Amino acid sequence: MKITLARALKYKNRLVGKISAVTEIIRSKNSVIKGTEREVDINELVTLRTKLIDNLVDLKTEINRANEAIVRDIFLISELKSEITFLKSIDTTQGMASQDRAYYPRSEPVEFEAHIRFNDVEELKTSTNKKIDAAQDRIDRHNHLIDIDFAILDEVY
Repeated sequence: MKITLARALKYKNRLVGKISAVTEIIRSKNSVIKGTEREVDINELVTLRTKLIDNLVDLKTEINRANEAIVRDIFLISELKSEITFLKSIDTTQGMASQDRAYYPRSEPVEFEAHIRFNDVEELKTSTNKKIDAAQDRIDRHNHLIDIDFAILDEVY
């Protein structure tokens, strides 16, 4: 069956959720008081879990193949998100301020001078977020235009 990458990614999330649910049922229902009737067939669930995991591996493989054209954007977004984290961590203290910091254990105010100022950081964050949005737009277009041939399992729904 032909499905878009966008649908495949939604299915992947549902599939991961189903694997998690089946895993939890196996964990919680495996051991019962001897002589008690089991609510579920553990062997059937183990077989289903294996089938679901195989389907997930196949799906991830197909998604990976289809994403060759946008792999740079995928990696770019990851690095740009790290850049946002870095920018948020920059100390931009400027002027007189208390030294209530682990690396300055004194309590009287001192004068600080920031090379990169608060407004500079805000501009860099805005610029970086725009780059993230542009890359995400390219990925979204790709995901809605590209089809893969993949069998969706009824057991997932």
